[in-house]
Amino acid sequence: MGASKVTGSKINAIDQMGNTKMTIPRIVALVVFLGALIALPHFLKNAQLIMMSRIFLLAVYGMSYDILRGYTGFINLGQSIFFGSGVYMGVIYLNKTNNLLHFVYAILAITVFSIIGGFIMSKIVLRTGGVVAAAMITLALAEIVRNLAERFRNITGGQDGLPLGSSRVALDPLFNTRIGAYYFTLVFLIVMTILLRQFVLSPTGRVLLSIRENEQRSRFLGFNTDQYKTIAIIVSSVASGWTGTFFAVIARFANTDYLSVQYTLNALLITLVGGTGTLYGAIIGSAFVTWIQSFLLDLAKIYKDVQIFRFPMIFIGCIYIILVMFMPSGIMGGVYRLQAYLKDRKEKAKAKINA
Repeated sequence: MGASKVTGSKINAIDQMGNTKMTIPRIVALVVFLGALIALPHFLKNAQLIMMSRIFLLAVYGMSYDILRGYTGFINLGQSIFFGSGVYMGVIYLNKTNNLLHFVYAILAITVFSIIGGFIMSKIVLRTGGVVAAAMITLALAEIVRNLAERFRNITGGQDGLPLGSSRVALDPLFNTRIGAYYFTLVFLIVMTILLRQFVLSPTGRVLLSIRENEQRSRFLGFNTDQYKTIAIIVSSVASGWTGTFFAVIARFANTDYLSVQYTLNALLITLVGGTGTLYGAIIGSAFVTWIQSFLLDLAKIYKDVQIFRFPMIFIGCIYIILVMFMPSGIMGGVYRLQAYLKDRKEKAKAKINA
């Protein structure tokens, strides 16, 4: 593949990531940025630390969704099945013994569940062959799982939820303050970004991109597209499940809301705002959406008499409409388009000089 390619509303972010050379200025900028993130928690209050931890985790959740939506064109409205199950696994295991070993048990349990669940989901969904039908089926699967969770109240706590009751701070032997949780989630974000980046840059990721662009042509080239879609669904499911388990450490609470379609729509909103098919856009989208939600909630507390502030989704919806109108490819997509435009102008200028 060549340099950055922008076609219609779709962005070849694989080329953007693959062609990024780690020059000295970029390495310095990365080191400074990571240093700032490491120093930042010492200047934040507990509420702000919780918000930053949520941003890191929801960024990974958004990236896991982008693997499907951005790299295969597959709309999964049942992504919350794995995220919510991960939250429950984390709370249930940490309620047994609040230590790192039981957290690892929770990670192993959700990994097995996500692999099996993702495989079963792929076999059901890929039989339909249509994007809309697949979306409806995954939505139905999510509602089935959520209703089952509500019926088994002795295990899940239903709508009342299942609190992490053993300690004020989850994994208390590992860290005693919210700063520890901040670093815990930051490391998780860095590791998952590297892993998912390697996945989309791999030959499998390139095939997934070709499926998104033209599935029929991919079949003609000899690729088993259903097999590659199954791999994408499983990878996405596992990443979502792991995120849910880490989220349990921050939230210290699980209920069936985490299994609802609302949490899938959160992931969809994060990827759309940040940039579908850009992977890194989920980090920007997560920060933007989480900050906006927090800001609107603060406004609602300050201006209690103003009824409209009680409905933050109105403002979020308006912001989303504005972004779609003026930046249809999302924030990161807009950055990629700007880079491509500037590079194209530079090449044309060189061509004129050489001519």
